Amino acid sequence: MKESVSEARTAALRLLKFRPRSEAELKNRLSEKGFDEAAVQAVVEDLRRVGLIGDARFARYFAAQQISSKPVGRRLLLNRLRSKGVDPQLAEVAVQAATEGKEDLERAREAASHRTAALKGLPRQTAQRRLFGYLSRRGFSGDVVYKVVREVCGHGSTGSP
Repeated sequence: MKESVSEARTAALRLLKFRPRSEAELKNRLSEKGFDEAAVQAVVEDLRRVGLIGDARFARYFAAQQISSKPVGRRLLLNRLRSKGVDPQLAEVAVQAATEGKEDLERAREAASHRTAALKGLPRQTAQRRLFGYLSRRGFSGDVVYKVVREVCGHGSTGSP
């Protein structure tokens, strides 16, 4: 087991070199590499003890990175963190910290402004439908999406955005 733990630790450190990971994500990756459960658990506990991994820190990093790379909604961000094995309460705190000072409506407007060039020249209904889908897939709530689509594309059914 000693050799297995040492190899698992090396593999874990290699994975962490590329980017921070949640504990569940690290456990899954090490298990996929064929390390036994005891070795994986020992490595994860050791890395947590020395401060190289921690779901709270990972969640804050991940949420901030996601918000800065592309405007996304709270819902999508929470789902992405949960899919990485982060506790829902930790995810909520991290998303709150990452989105502080910028509401979903403001981020949705920002996302829409990046998308409007691709919508130019399309019939208004087509532009509205595509923008609605685009913003919805980025995790913005229906109310926010509806508001932004109306602002960007207007109320009518003909013309361009």
